[in-house]
Amino acid sequence: MSIHTPPSTYILRDIVDVAVPESVAWWPQTIGWQILALVILMACFVWGYRHINVWWQNRYRREALQALATLDLGLPRESAMSLLTIIKAVLVYLDPKNAALFGEALLQKLDSLLPSATPSSAKGDAEVKPEHHADFQSDFQSNFQSDFQYQGELGKKWLAASLSSQHTLTDPELATLIEHTRSWLLLHRKPEPISASNKGAQ
Repeated sequence: MSIHTPPSTYILRDIVDVAVPESVAWWPQTIGWQILALVILMACFVWGYRHINVWWQNRYRREALQALATLDLGLPRESAMSLLTIIKAVLVYLDPKNAALFGEALLQKLDSLLPSATPSSAKGDAEVKPEHHADFQSDFQSNFQSDFQYQGELGKKWLAASLSSQHTLTDPELATLIEHTRSWLLLHRKPEPISASNKGAQ
């Protein structure tokens, strides 16, 4: 910052220089502005913490979606087995007790975690945003108002195909399973944690 100096020439020596005001400080001088700045900083911190926490809590969804994207429709049995592995890994992450689930119990568990067919019910817990999430949101109603359930005929055929080479899935059936599983991974509900008081009551 340059310092203002009065003119020093002989002709202008008797002229009174105009007073130069002090430069305005960037930091607010009154306590009210300081409090407001502190509140804004705290709000930004809370907002950032919440979004980072959501991103971290949903990292398993992103990893599962990446694994799902590698499935090859040209290898129906291998893809059916890989799909089962992905689903089991997610269920065990949500609750280690799910490791024992198989067959009809596994299919029932998957259907029980599906959200209702309203976009508002998918907020909060489903704040995971892969690159294709915006496109998926636009198709939310059509995807989840369908009658597809894992407990249906296709779900049972999928389990059979993943266990035995005598059963197989057609390309359209496998594509339907993969697409619905993609939707399930994005929007399934997490089980509510059991509080200490509830455990004592049990």
